[in-house]
Amino acid sequence: MTMTLNPPASAKISKSLKIDAIRFLAAFWVLMYHFRPPLFKELLPHRLAFLGGALWSGSTALFAGPAAVIVFFVISGYCIHNAYQKDVTLKPINYYASRFVRIGLPLAILLCLVQPLPTGQNYLESVLWSLYCEMAYYAVYPILRPHFRYIGEMIVSSAMAAAVMVTVVRQFGHPACYGCVYETYRIPGTALLYASGWIFGCLIAETQRNAEQFQVRGAYSPLTMMIKNGLDRTTHYLANYLIALRVAIVVAGAAIMILLSESNLKPAIVPLITPDITLPLFQFLAAIWIATETATPSKAGIWSALAAFGAWSYSLYLCHKMALALLEMSGFDGTSRFAWFVQVPLAFAISYAFYRMIERPSHTVSQRLRKYTPNSPAAPVA
Repeated sequence: MTMTLNPPASAKISKSLKIDAIRFLAAFWVLMYHFRPPLFKELLPHRLAFLGGALWSGSTALFAGPAAVIVFFVISGYCIHNAYQKDVTLKPINYYASRFVRIGLPLAILLCLVQPLPTGQNYLESVLWSLYCEMAYYAVYPILRPHFRYIGEMIVSSAMAAAVMVTVVRQFGHPACYGCVYETYRIPGTALLYASGWIFGCLIAETQRNAEQFQVRGAYSPLTMMIKNGLDRTTHYLANYLIALRVAIVVAGAAIMILLSESNLKPAIVPLITPDITLPLFQFLAAIWIATETATPSKAGIWSALAAFGAWSYSLYLCHKMALALLEMSGFDGTSRFAWFVQVPLAFAISYAFYRMIERPSHTVSQRLRKYTPNSPAAPVA
């Protein structure tokens, strides 16, 4: 049975819930990547130790945190342009104040909170790189938006520039370490590396919210129209195979982890491939997935349930490692077989408390700043 794409305005709420749900799943994937799976080998009977080892190795590959961050970038581009693309004018002061209060104020407060913790700053560093990239994308959005007639060229040119950068660094430069991306390319290079996925998210919002404009001859460049038409055909086909597409996303993320490792999950004949090669390719698959999901909103209850968690996914992403820092300071044995069952619930509790006390008020302030811009729709959580 063929699914209906690009539904009317009545389906926008369902679409928004889906985005919030996916945002939570991505944050949970990052948490699992940082915390590692439970020690199945020690939890299972001795005769099933082989099964525990297999479960641990498989779970380690399954929860690919870097791939989940790429999904965040695509969703970020989608949400930002979904909120602002109908604005007749975009007031830079209001825009920057709203965006940076939304993401920057919770970050600044968290930086103050982790300072007394011996390892708090170290744990926070593992998520800061992606927030720096987000800030870079927010900063250039008002500059790019008036020229979205050429958004196809923006996607292609940023991808080509990133490919040239990686080639030069790998051939003639000195990477910080084999699998290091942020440490090698720093903020500007890392932001460029994943810019195509973020801009692709903007294109998805543009095609869904400004569909009439695409019917105007010459409104967009030929390359933009070619990418848009290809995306339409792809999402129309994949809408009938959403479960398979979701599996493909998870498998692709796991493959990125396996290709980077020397695990026995990777055949010996397969070479090690660094994430500065695999993740830029993955971002296009992630964009196709997000385009398909948002073009086929679902009324299934699972999306509403997950979306409730998605409302505080930023806090979960930002704060989850504070649980490790606090437990270390208390002398907790993080190597015990039951450690995971203490760490994860504590991470959820800390993150939710941070959302209620810090993130939600920051979001309220951000929305008020956002409303100062005339002729603009309400901004979604981004």
